[in-house]
Amino acid sequence: MKSSGKIVIIGSSVAAISAIETIREKNKNLPITVITKDRDLFYSRPLISYTNFTDEQRYYRDKNFFRKNNVDLIFGEATIVKNNSVVLENKKNVKFSELLIAVGGKPITLDIKGIDGKNVFTLTTKDDADNIKKFCKNKKHAVVIGCGMIGIKAAEFLKGLGLNVSIVELMDKPFASVLDEKSGKIIADKIKKHAKLILNNSVSDIKENQCILKNGEKIPSDIVICAIGVVPNLDIAKKSQIKTNRGIVVDEFMRTSRKNVYAAGDCTEALDILSGKKIPIPIWPVAYRQGAVAGSNIAGIAKEYAGGFVRNSVDVFGLPLITLGLSNDKSGEEIVFSDEKSKVYKKAIVKDGKIIGAIFVGDIARAGIFTGMIKDGIDVSNFKNEIFSENFGYIYVPKEFRSKEVTPIEI
Repeated sequence: MKSSGKIVIIGSSVAAISAIETIREKNKNLPITVITKDRDLFYSRPLISYTNFTDEQRYYRDKNFFRKNNVDLIFGEATIVKNNSVVLENKKNVKFSELLIAVGGKPITLDIKGIDGKNVFTLTTKDDADNIKKFCKNKKHAVVIGCGMIGIKAAEFLKGLGLNVSIVELMDKPFASVLDEKSGKIIADKIKKHAKLILNNSVSDIKENQCILKNGEKIPSDIVICAIGVVPNLDIAKKSQIKTNRGIVVDEFMRTSRKNVYAAGDCTEALDILSGKKIPIPIWPVAYRQGAVAGSNIAGIAKEYAGGFVRNSVDVFGLPLITLGLSNDKSGEEIVFSDEKSKVYKKAIVKDGKIIGAIFVGDIARAGIFTGMIKDGIDVSNFKNEIFSENFGYIYVPKEFRSKEVTPIEI
C-alpha cells in the first residue's frame, strides 16, 4: 500500500540519503522529515582521516540536498518511538505514517581504567576528527587501540598531524578477522615502517601521558584513540520494543518487527549471501542499497533486499588492501598468487566451484571483477587456475553475466 502520510527518517547518513533519493524518484510530493543530531551533513565518513582533503572534498552530496528534495530537517535527538510518533529529547512528538531508522553504528567501548579520560577519543565522525586535531596541537605521542580498518586510518591521521604513533592490537596480526598469515605479515611489515606495532597485547590503564599494557610495558601517550570497531546502534530500537539481535532485525523489505517502521544501514542485521545468515555488514555500499530498498517500499513500490557480503577496502600507509567475503575461511580451496619482492599477494577461496572470499594486497586492479563473481555466484571451476593470470578478465565469465555492470569497490 502506498504511503499517504508523513515519512520520518531518523538519521542523515548514506542509508537515509539513499532512501530519500529513491522516494523522490517514485513520488515528488510525499512529506519527508529527517531527524538528526549531526550538524555537519553529507560528508563521507571514510574520508575523515585524510589530512590532505579539504572539507569540500569530503562531501558526497550538495549542501542544499534537503531543500532541493523538499525535506524538512529537525536537529535533535530521537529518544523513543511511541505509537506512530518519534519522541525527541525536548519531549516534542513528531508523527509519522512510515518511519525509517537509519542511525548507523557506534564505537565499541572498552572496560579499561582511564578510558573516560580527556585524552581518549574515538574516530568515527567529522566532529571526532576535528576534536582530535584541536587536542593534538603541541602533542608528541599517540596510542591507537586496535589494528583494524579504523585503527589503521586513525594511525595515519595521527601521523599526518605529526605525532609518533604506537598501535596496540590484541590479536597476532592486523585485521585478524579477515587476513591470513601471509597477508597479515605484509600489512604488519608496512605498518612498522610508520608506527610502532605491538601485537598480542592490550592496554590495561590509560594515564595522562602514558598507557600501561597488560604485560606491564609503559608507552608514552599524550592522546589515545580507541579504534576497536563499531557495533549497530540499537538504543532507540530497544527502547521502542522493536526486535533486535546483533542489529535491528529486518525482513527482505527492510521492515522491522513493526510493519510501518523500517531500518537500513549499519544499525541493521540483514542477509549475508555467503554465510546465509543475517549479520551486521557496516559498509557504505550495503547501507546505500538497503536505504534504496527501504525507500522504495516506503513509497509503495515493492522491492526486496537481495543480500550482501562483507567487503573491506583500505589504504595502509600507501599499500592498498581489499578483502571480500569469507576471506579467512578454512573450508575451501585456496588459489594464491604471491610476489614477495613487489609486496603483492592475492588469494581466492573456492568452495563448491564458487569464490566465497578473496584477499588483495598491493595489486587491487581486478578486485571489482571478483566482487561481481562472488555477488553473482559464478561457477569458476573451469577457469579457477587462471583467475590470477595476466590476461584474466571478464571474458572468462559466462555470457549471461558479461553484460552486467561489474560491482565497484567503494571505500
